[in-house]
Amino acid sequence: MLFNRLVPVVAALLLLVGCSRPIDFEIDNPTDAPVTLSIDAQAHVIPPHTAVPISLEPGQYRLQSEKIGTVRMVVYAGGIGGLINPTLGEYVIVTEQYVTSKTNSGSLASKVELNDVVIDGPYVKATGLFIPRRWDIGLLGELPSVVMSNSPDTSSDYRTKLYNVPGFFEYLDAEDDLRAAFGPEGYQTPEATVEFTPASLPELPAAFEAKGKPMRELYAQYLAASDAGEQKRLKKASLKLWQDFGTTRAALNGKIPVPDDVKATAFSLQFFELWAQPAVILPEG
Repeated sequence: MLFNRLVPVVAALLLLVGCSRPIDFEIDNPTDAPVTLSIDAQAHVIPPHTAVPISLEPGQYRLQSEKIGTVRMVVYAGGIGGLINPTLGEYVIVTEQYVTSKTNSGSLASKVELNDVVIDGPYVKATGLFIPRRWDIGLLGELPSVVMSNSPDTSSDYRTKLYNVPGFFEYLDAEDDLRAAFGPEGYQTPEATVEFTPASLPELPAAFEAKGKPMRELYAQYLAASDAGEQKRLKKASLKLWQDFGTTRAALNGKIPVPDDVKATAFSLQFFELWAQPAVILPEG
C-alpha cells in the first residue's frame, strides 16, 4: 500500500535491530570550521557541515578532540550504533507519519525547546557525546516522500530521522518565523561538557545489599570489557541477577520504608539501562 507524506504526529520510535559487527556510527560536524576527532590516535578531520560514516568493532577506544579532551568509549557487541557528537551540539529526532486518504491521522501534543524557543511538533531533542541510534534515518539519509506498507487502508506508517539543528531548521522551512523567534543573532549552540556513564551503581538499603553486591561487580566488569565474547557473557549473566533482585523487591513490598524502595528502584533501573546501551563514555584512565 502506498502512503502519502503527512506532517509527523508521533514521537520517535526506538529502533530495534539485531546483532551487527562491525557497528555503524556517524560523526557529525554542524559548525562552520573543521573538527578533528582522534580515535585511538587516528585523526578524522570532519569538514564543516558534514557527517561521515565510521564502523567500529566492539571494544574500548580513546577519543580526543579540542572540545571533549580525551575520553574512553566502549562499544558493545550487538549494539545499534548511533551518533558520535564531538561538538556536543544539540540534535532533533523528527517523526514523519505516512497516511492514505482513509487514515484517521489524529494528533499528538509534542514539542522541542532550543535556546528557550519552543517549537511544537513530534520532535525529540537528543544531546551527548554519544547519542544511541533511536531513528530510522541518520544524518546521511533523506525521509522518503512515500513508503510501501501491507497494513490495512485505515492504518498509517512512520519513519524517524535525525537532524542537527541547521538541518532541522531546513526541514521546518520557516525561515521568517525562526528569525523572529531566535532574534538577530539566531540560534546559539549551548555550552556543554561531556557527561560520563556512572562508574558504579548507587547506594542500597541494607536489606538489598546481598543481592546488589554481585550486580555491582558485574556492572563494573561490563564497563571495562573490551572483548566481544566477554561482553556477551556478562550481558547474559545480567538477566538472572536483575530478575533475582526483582524477586527480593517483591518479597519486601510494603515491608520497608518508601525511601528505601525508591533507592532500590533507582539501583535496579541504572543496572538495567546499562545493558541496553550500544556504547558508553568513560573518563580517561
